[in-house]
Amino acid sequence: ARAVRSRPRPDVIVALTDGQTPWPSAPPPARTVVGLFPRPVSASARRREEHDYVPDSPPRWARVVTLGGG
Repeated sequence: ARAVRSRPRPDVIVALTDGQTPWPSAPPPARTVVGLFPRPVSASARRREEHDYVPDSPPRWARVVTLGGG
């Protein structure tokens, strides 16, 4: 948030995340690229049946690039 209020404003914002990111409701005043890492399921999560958790998708106004997974 601080970067978009600074001068000069950024041309692009890059967010690297596993998907558990609190996205703003409105797009920032710069292009936004999301580097989305796969979220591994831990052994404890498998035991607690939390592996069904699916984080919210990045916002439609962001360009998403899937990272890793291969």
